[in-house]
Amino acid sequence: MNRLKSVLRSHDIKAHALKKIGKVWIVETSDSSFVYKENSNSYDIYEYLKTRDFHNFPRCFNEKGTSYSLTEYITTKDIPNEQKLNDLIHLSGILHRKTLFNKEVDMDKIKEIYESIIRETDYLIKYYNDLNNYIDTVVFMSPAEYLLVSNIDLFYYLLSFVKVEINNWYNFIKEKKILRYSMIHNNLSLDHLLVGEDRYLVSWDKARIDMPVFDLVKLYQDNYYDLDLEYLIREYQKELAITDNEYLFFLIRLAIPKRIEFTKNTYLDCYNINKYIVYLSKIAVLVQKREESHKKV
Repeated sequence: MNRLKSVLRSHDIKAHALKKIGKVWIVETSDSSFVYKENSNSYDIYEYLKTRDFHNFPRCFNEKGTSYSLTEYITTKDIPNEQKLNDLIHLSGILHRKTLFNKEVDMDKIKEIYESIIRETDYLIKYYNDLNNYIDTVVFMSPAEYLLVSNIDLFYYLLSFVKVEINNWYNFIKEKKILRYSMIHNNLSLDHLLVGEDRYLVSWDKARIDMPVFDLVKLYQDNYYDLDLEYLIREYQKELAITDNEYLFFLIRLAIPKRIEFTKNTYLDCYNINKYIVYLSKIAVLVQKREESHKKV
């Protein structure tokens, strides 16, 4: 609190009211409001975005090198989540397009990504083989165990896809040695999109320069139940076209199954496994379509 008051004095801001919500403080004055957060400074990111003509973030009032964030408070409009999700897709595409550039890749970093996916895939293949073999020995399977083994081929199919295609992706990169990079928000969520007089992205603490596909992976994984994957790609490409190799890496990242573990709550296990199977099924449809389109070429 003392640090906050000191910061407000340094900016000649006279607070009428202070309210803490989670890790941030809302500072109200007679004619405006601000958001204050400790150990957070996106000043350099905001300055870079301005040079690229991207301005969809709150005005920043702190300076370079400070260890806090002080931004304008955005009064938000009440709009449906479906519309916010659509806005988030388009805004991420605009962000990536305006900050996009080609760069010669650091093959050590690409090799690290490649080897990490290989290790994870090998581990998951063994994990699900062992789990499947164990469940087969159970005399009376639980509903959750039966649900998993009944759909285990879906896991194997996607793992097989990843195992093959990660090599194709890696070999393509080794040959071309060029990738497209941009500023990625790296924390896209409905909570981090504010809609007022314009659309604003907040919480830039995790932003970095990287492949745009990482933003799309998180966006879909967090919203897959409400978001059609083909719609996501179609709407995003209205702002920025995705190359075939970028799309392949996107599918690879989505197709790596998580490790499913059983708990003592069979009902909850069934609910979570069924929900996850819905997710994997949607990925499998896109994988199949891609494989069919490449067979025709």
